Amino acid sequence: MFARTSQGRSHTHVGFLLGFMAAASCNSSGGSPGHGGGGAIQGGKQASGGTSGSGGLATNGGGPAGGAPANAGGGVVPGGAVAGGTTTARSGGATGAGGFSGSGGSIAVGGATYAGGAPGSGGAPNGGGATSVGGVAAGGVSGAGGVATGGAPASGGTTPSLTGHYQMEDLDRGVVAVKVADGVYVGWRMMGYEYNPTSPSSVSYNVYRDGTKVASVTDSTNYLDAAGSATAVYTVTAVINGSEGSQSPKSTTWAQNYLRIPLTPPAAGYEANDGSPGDLDGDGKYEIVLKWMPSNAQDNSLAGDTDNTFLDGIKLDGTRMWRIDLGPNIRSGAHYTQFSVYDFDGDGKAEIACKTAPGTKDGTGSYLHTGPAATDDDSQNYVGSTGYVLSGPEYLTVFDGLTGKELATVNYPVPRGTVSSWGDDYGNRVDRFNGGAAFVSDTGSGKTATGRPSIIQQRGYYTRLTMSAYNWRNGQLSKVWTFDSNGSGNGAAAGQGDHSAMAADVDGDGAQEIITGATTIGSDGTLKCTTGLGHGDAMHVGELVVGKGISVFSVHEGEGGYDVHNGATCATYVKVLDSSTDNGRGVADFISASNTTSAGLWSAAYPDLYSCADGSSLGKKPSAQNFLIYWDADESRELEDATSITKYGGGTLLSASGCAGNNSTKNTPTLTADLLGDWREELVLRESNNSALRIYTTTDVTKRRIYTLMHDPTYRMQVAFEQSSYNQPPHPGFHIGSGMKDPPKPDIYVK
Repeated sequence: MFARTSQGRSHTHVGFLLGFMAAASCNSSGGSPGHGGGGAIQGGKQASGGTSGSGGLATNGGGPAGGAPANAGGGVVPGGAVAGGTTTARSGGATGAGGFSGSGGSIAVGGATYAGGAPGSGGAPNGGGATSVGGVAAGGVSGAGGVATGGAPASGGTTPSLTGHYQMEDLDRGVVAVKVADGVYVGWRMMGYEYNPTSPSSVSYNVYRDGTKVASVTDSTNYLDAAGSATAVYTVTAVINGSEGSQSPKSTTWAQNYLRIPLTPPAAGYEANDGSPGDLDGDGKYEIVLKWMPSNAQDNSLAGDTDNTFLDGIKLDGTRMWRIDLGPNIRSGAHYTQFSVYDFDGDGKAEIACKTAPGTKDGTGSYLHTGPAATDDDSQNYVGSTGYVLSGPEYLTVFDGLTGKELATVNYPVPRGTVSSWGDDYGNRVDRFNGGAAFVSDTGSGKTATGRPSIIQQRGYYTRLTMSAYNWRNGQLSKVWTFDSNGSGNGAAAGQGDHSAMAADVDGDGAQEIITGATTIGSDGTLKCTTGLGHGDAMHVGELVVGKGISVFSVHEGEGGYDVHNGATCATYVKVLDSSTDNGRGVADFISASNTTSAGLWSAAYPDLYSCADGSSLGKKPSAQNFLIYWDADESRELEDATSITKYGGGTLLSASGCAGNNSTKNTPTLTADLLGDWREELVLRESNNSALRIYTTTDVTKRRIYTLMHDPTYRMQVAFEQSSYNQPPHPGFHIGSGMKDPPKPDIYVK
């Protein structure tokens, strides 16, 4: 028996919550409004404007000086009493002690109120095991409008995998419906655990419109309902070996091919910047952790004061769950705040980890107060006369995904020490960071790993290069390992890092390595290999040469040119060097139907599209070298640049008028990832005036059936790294392109 059930959960898709909201258009703005302050009050502890009640959330009524109230525009309102339910003990794990709230609290959404309790304050994380047998929620009791804990969301299909190696997210079916000219396009997820490459016909899907079955789909995970209307409501079920599973959450029909998520900036002049997805509340739907950057944010190479950086947890209906204020002692810019988002302790809800300092406030409005932050001075301003922060404590903090509350704080794994030892005396190279998540060898051995995720934080790459892995398990934040190019035998890695990092299991041992560009750091924190080709601005990591495992493409600054090399050995397949050229941008993927065995690569300084296998020319390169996205009906990947999607050798597929890219000349999206619908990716952009995010989804019907890319460990961890520094698009761990084979079944379980 495989039907999944869920007790007390709301199965209403985000489309229902937004059904009453008008789809406002993007308003193009000729320029950002002047900055109106927004920094934390200096010289003393700032009142949060609200206190936390028993089991409730702080209201955060007071915002930063000169800024809007933290809950302006609707956020989670406190007041729900704890229902007292306990979660079911999971295999190998401890019984949770908390549960969610019963009646009392409410969530304001766009001016309307929906009953729902605030979370209780004290569930211990479930430790180490797989999900409850059968996926049946037996634990956390829901009150009126509350949310039950302890069980998996209704996916519309099958029993979640209880075995497998890698801990992945327990997602719902992700049904999306969009009104198109000839009906309604409907797309949905195939779960990695229900994918069966040896017997594809054993897995099919039934599509229901307004409760009536309208199709049985055997060859894809999307459908064009020619009779569908703008008011239709859709659900999908999985049929495995002839047995039909449960209904998915309902999805109303979008009037256009995007979902608009209203935003409330911290203050005038703030830009909705990079985002990272995570299931923050355990309901099987993604939320977005969004970084807000002030108009005076700076690159590390430039002096100048900056206002505070903020992180928001945002539901897809626009509800702001919390806001974290990183404070005046975290400088704002693309290289400072790399936030790791994933479910690190296996309790079914994602956490957030990032660099913090005295003056940081968590999502409840409280200053950090655990570990070394317990005795610091939050009124102390460590910003120097040039705007750099080169003194004072540095921390790594884990925040609760549901409330934004500080869970644990430790000293940052690699302290700045003597600033000049990083390569300059003014603070540029010392504060170059990358960060994300990865399934490293957390047992300390290169050949064994639990398959559970770790927090990854990198400091330095121009000269000294360091990388650290931390675990958040059973309420403890502990270091797994730190790699340091200053360490014995690691000197070859010095200077061998890019403005980004990515994760992939390059040697097939069940744990992921960290690729910094020219260097591969082993899953156990040892030096695996390096090309010695130095620093670069862009890189791509995936199966770029079919049948040769994970390859790395990188462009080079000091050496110039570009290379493609084996991720496990660093042996080069292609190497073009020209020290007179700083080759600043580059991309690699299967973008043409004629590229069946090797991805094409292209870069700013060279005229053609070249083979990743041997460097031969494959024709003229695309006009832009920026981002990538799976979008249309074929397997070739499309080109994303600024706010448009184009086809190699073809025309424009999407132009998001009135929206804007991020990060100055990089012009990157807030996020690209497989957030909804079938395996193809969504494009997340900010509106030009920063009043909303838009999630764009494809409406092209495809016959290619692939399980959700978010259940591929390589792709999912690369999505976690996507927000880091010079943003780079994620790649799966297997070949997607013309002539592709069906991918292997992922070795995963879900939590």
